[in-house]
Amino acid sequence: MGNLVKEHCLDCTHLSIQQDGEEYTIGDPVLGEFIRVPDVAADVVRGFDGEKTIEEVKESVEAKYGEEVDVLDFAETLLEMGLILKINGVVLNEEVDREVNPRLQKAGSILFSKPLMMFYTLSAVAAVFLIAYSPSLFPSFRDVFLFESVGLSAILILLTISAATIIHEFAHVLAANRLGVKTKVQLNLRMIFLVAETDMSGLWSREKKERYTPYLAGMAWDGVMILACLLVQLFVPIAFIVSFAQMVTFFLLFGVISQFVIFLRTDMYFVLINWVNTSALHEHSLVLLQKIFLRKRQDEWQRLAPHEKKHAKWFSVLYMFGGAVATFLFVYFQILPSLYGLQQAFENMTQHTFTNLYFWDGILVIVALLIQVAAWLIGLRTARQERQSNQAVSA
Repeated sequence: MGNLVKEHCLDCTHLSIQQDGEEYTIGDPVLGEFIRVPDVAADVVRGFDGEKTIEEVKESVEAKYGEEVDVLDFAETLLEMGLILKINGVVLNEEVDREVNPRLQKAGSILFSKPLMMFYTLSAVAAVFLIAYSPSLFPSFRDVFLFESVGLSAILILLTISAATIIHEFAHVLAANRLGVKTKVQLNLRMIFLVAETDMSGLWSREKKERYTPYLAGMAWDGVMILACLLVQLFVPIAFIVSFAQMVTFFLLFGVISQFVIFLRTDMYFVLINWVNTSALHEHSLVLLQKIFLRKRQDEWQRLAPHEKKHAKWFSVLYMFGGAVATFLFVYFQILPSLYGLQQAFENMTQHTFTNLYFWDGILVIVALLIQVAAWLIGLRTARQERQSNQAVSA
């Protein structure tokens, strides 16, 4: 459809409007498109009910605020962002599915009810108490390798991490669908780290206090699994099962601890930005760093609200420090172990024939590493697509 005119009747009744601090967050919870606006813009959106013309909305808002409001220009912005449902009764995006999966919604309502959330909280507290009371339960790096075979251990590690990741992300999916918010799970990169993430941007359509449960859902289930593994170590007499529980505990604890590395935009990062009422703490800190070091995005920084600038300043310091830490972690925990695994695989494959089990053990190591590289490349593609999309919006 072409440019809007003041005689058009716009329907934005599908948009959510939530007050966050001194501003309002409006957007489409299905598309995941949201913007922060002042109260006058929120009133404009409320006026777009599919019956009033743009001119009528303009007159109503100007009468309330006693000043001129460029409603037509704001309407054009909403149209460019795909936030208008109908123009003169004509639906713009009929192919958009706005219904959540009823089974996921029902399951989420059960699994993230208040009694079970209390159970998850108590499980996490109990796990911390057990480790503090018996430090020997805290896993070591040696617990990761269950077999003498490096290849079999590598495959088991890969499967364990994958299963734990799926469970963690599925918790986010259920908790968000419980609130009627559609989700999307994908691989992405945080700096140079491969992560699985659940897109829950539609949560901005819900009240601030309702967002915490979906953000913390993955860690809640992690806490239950950690407690279960600790109890297995205490009460199950079978050595292999205990060893497996120790390995799972190692990766679950690593996952929970890594959630507090907020500069990688982890679950705790989203809890933080929800708490301080800022929609894009990470992005705003990058604007500040580019303004300081590259002399870019000066105008963009000036347009930020005072409280957004305040939070961006302290987070930008954390971001710079975190970048150095992330590089060290990537080299020490991913590059060096991968090189060691490749060295062991090369030795097994060159010193033994294909009829020897050690030869195939080396093959397993390479297969496990190739799977990780493939997943990393998928995450890289997603990160590049997001960057290109953001650049297109900015342009």
